[in-house]
Amino acid sequence: MADDNKPMKYARYAIGEIVLVVIGILIALQINTWNEERKTKIIEIKTLKEIRANLKLDLVEINSDIAIMDSISNDGEAVIDYLKTRNEPSTSFKYDVQVSRVNPHFDPNRGGYSLLNSKGIDIISNDSLRGSISKLYESSYPYYAKYENERILKLNMIILPKYVDYFSFQMTGKNFFKSIAEISQKDFLELKNDASFMHVLNLAINENKMVQDRAQRTAGYINDLINQIDEELGDD
Repeated sequence: MADDNKPMKYARYAIGEIVLVVIGILIALQINTWNEERKTKIIEIKTLKEIRANLKLDLVEINSDIAIMDSISNDGEAVIDYLKTRNEPSTSFKYDVQVSRVNPHFDPNRGGYSLLNSKGIDIISNDSLRGSISKLYESSYPYYAKYENERILKLNMIILPKYVDYFSFQMTGKNFFKSIAEISQKDFLELKNDASFMHVLNLAINENKMVQDRAQRTAGYINDLINQIDEELGDD
């Protein structure tokens, strides 16, 4: 067309071709962006569902631990009352002693959070939800573990050594905790007059109550996060 002295017509044709190419590129880029966003959303939904499933298991476990800690405190206080009022050990007393030294341990499920970290936490599009997830796994869970570890240390270093001064612990399938504390009549009478054992038992009860309080708060955080995820997923 240039040879036919039609430069303006050629220029318009060339510009039109360039515009079509640019539009095609933009459309292709937009389609690619949509596909990437769709893939990211699928990964986000899958990860949130995995985290939610883990949290529901965590909630069941920590609520079970809280119930056990109720028994620990109640049975520990029953042991104190029994020692003040009775002169020989009973089966229920031996069982209460065993329960008072139990140490439940919370082990959260981290599969969903590990998946999130591997994909990058930024795949969670909701800023508030992303922050709540990070807070639970990076702050609340470790803080609760700190309480548990402090109790384990005191249990092993202070509480249990005092228990074994008087009791032997036998395995049995006849109760929930599968064991019972055995004590002779002679040791029982000595135990009644051992003020240091009372101090140790009170320590065990108080440590248990502090951990239980933290467990209840942590259970609340778990439940709140489950609700946030449910709201984000909607009907998914």
